Amino acid sequence: MSGSRITTLAESIGRTPLVGLSDIEGVGERLAAELLGKLEFMNPGASIKDRVAKHILAQLDARGVGRDALLVVAGPGNLAISLAMLRRQLVCLVPERTSADRVRLLKATGVADIVRTLDGALPGSPEHPAEIGRRIASHRPGAVYIDEETGDWDLSECYSELARELIEQSEGRLDALVLGVDTGNAATHLSRALKAQLPDIQIVGVEPSNSAIGEPCIANPLARRWLCEDIGRAYAPRALAPGAIDMWIQVSDPVAYSMARRLVQGGVFAGPAAGASVAAARMFAVSAALQPGQRVAVILGDTARNYSDTLLSDDWMLAHDLLDAKMLDSLRRKQLDQYRAASVEDLQLPAAVAVSEDDPVGVAISTMAEHDFSQVPVTGARRRLIGYLTLSAAQTLVDTKAATPDQPVKQFMLRFNGRATATGAGSSATGTSIRKQYWLITPETPLSELSRFFETHSVAFVTDASRKFCLGI
Repeated sequence: MSGSRITTLAESIGRTPLVGLSDIEGVGERLAAELLGKLEFMNPGASIKDRVAKHILAQLDARGVGRDALLVVAGPGNLAISLAMLRRQLVCLVPERTSADRVRLLKATGVADIVRTLDGALPGSPEHPAEIGRRIASHRPGAVYIDEETGDWDLSECYSELARELIEQSEGRLDALVLGVDTGNAATHLSRALKAQLPDIQIVGVEPSNSAIGEPCIANPLARRWLCEDIGRAYAPRALAPGAIDMWIQVSDPVAYSMARRLVQGGVFAGPAAGASVAAARMFAVSAALQPGQRVAVILGDTARNYSDTLLSDDWMLAHDLLDAKMLDSLRRKQLDQYRAASVEDLQLPAAVAVSEDDPVGVAISTMAEHDFSQVPVTGARRRLIGYLTLSAAQTLVDTKAATPDQPVKQFMLRFNGRATATGAGSSATGTSIRKQYWLITPETPLSELSRFFETHSVAFVTDASRKFCLGI
């Protein structure tokens, strides 16, 4: 209700923005028609599945299912995240390709049971999520199996609400809607609701290359592989109504991920499935020869924040050859111009000033103040680097009387673990001091590697390869 106070997360679901995308580089070039993005990833659970979860829970309440009932949920992960957000107990079944970020988020919400299922399993096979989910639910008294593909849930009103938002926000001026297809529910219900008000609107379905929803064939479903999550099936889902889609477009992983990166660079933090849909919208606008004044809306249903290890990682994108030629050239030029194969030695750092672990805290503070350092390396036996102390921490300890200036540094320092690592620093408390994993950095370390180190750390200590001497900071 307009102007009402939001009191629950469920009440905040929906009314997501509809924004112009045509000004984003790589999106609107050479297109006469206007592209609009429906930012469903701005729901509180960061996906369009918030709407689905809200309506499924309302139907469970109407059926008298208790709020403490265990829900066994199958899907790529967004529906489970939405249900977990709305405080339900879950067992989750997610495909092998589901991102690690989503699995970590589910675990953080308290979901203990997460079962990985086979990509491409066909309905009726023992490996299909529905079969596994029903078996699990049958062994848990009171458990309810939830799967959008089963047809057990009436989602017509869920997507009718979305259709009404689209019509209202576009003032009824829409020539096409482009959306990724997975279960078929969104495509079916949005098609019906929109065509009831806009009879001439075209509904464009998007799936990954190798998916078999729009173009079913007899190929081995386990050979149908793609990286893009949240869209595509190795079979046509039964929830997809015949005639709901007017045109199918398949999008390759490189095109989907590259477009998602362009959206992120343009300030729209959408995920790979959204990237596929925007790329498909461009293809449709060209093939349909849309003219100035015509509009295409695109459902952006997933968030880039669920893909920190993949979509948002330059290294991963390069390793999987997912950057388009322009972005690849730009990234390589940036790396070349920024470092030009230089190493730490080329920085010509001044010699390091260190303190011993047995030196008093007051001496460490004076040393840092004298040399204008914010931290100082700490050495142990035979001057070996064993950790460091920061000026802010030392001064705070003394000012709050948690330490006295004459107490030894070793009681309050950040102490490195004994083993060098190339994967970063974790820390753990050990008595008063704190232990941190050590990352070996030598004069020969490339600046590109040092740059990656500084993505998660604030200070680097340069040593010889054996860590006997601290050479610079």
